[in-house]
Amino acid sequence: MTRYFTIRQFTPDDVEEVASLFTKIFAERAVTSKAIGASHDEYHREASKKVCESSAKEQLSFVCVDESLPKAQQIIGFRMCKTFKIEPTNFSESKVAIISNFMNDMAKKWLCEHPEITENEAMQRKVVFFQGLGVKTGYEGLNIATKLCLATLKNAKSLGYQYAVTVTAAEASQHLFANKLSFKEYYSVDFDDYELNGEKPFYGVKKPKSIKCYEFDLNLLN
Repeated sequence: MTRYFTIRQFTPDDVEEVASLFTKIFAERAVTSKAIGASHDEYHREASKKVCESSAKEQLSFVCVDESLPKAQQIIGFRMCKTFKIEPTNFSESKVAIISNFMNDMAKKWLCEHPEITENEAMQRKVVFFQGLGVKTGYEGLNIATKLCLATLKNAKSLGYQYAVTVTAAEASQHLFANKLSFKEYYSVDFDDYELNGEKPFYGVKKPKSIKCYEFDLNLLN
């Protein structure tokens, strides 16, 4: 049976549905989440819901919809984004704070490598940051993630953004950005090497062995 999907812009009305899907995907699949032992409730409260709420404030994110499914279950993929911004260090005792601080540290490294952007707030507002990407179980292998990313990139370029930046710890996403979307790998950090407060929270993660930061010059987009 042929299935028809629609790619459309993410709206504030989608926050709850996407946050639930985000939680299920990342709490069950992400190597970082597994390594720290974050519960579904904690991940939902401290990560996915906050990401979706921040993404809803801008017209930068997209979802993939299967209208043959019941209401409130039709979103089968998402690409959450926001304008690039270094967030304050999260001093919460939540396990998920470890992940958010790791991602923020990676974003800081990228910014430090671009002094022309570091010293120019107007330029920083022209960088779109990819916050989360996921596809519902059973819908893998249909190029949904690729289509979501392309829709996001084209939209960001039309809005005047110049760069897209993403930090990813998933093998599938790293393959997508490097091989399908031609993102440039800017640097990587082995999970075994990352330290936070004198500890190595991701030590022993081997697949993938590292978290990677990628960038894409939107001027190269056709």
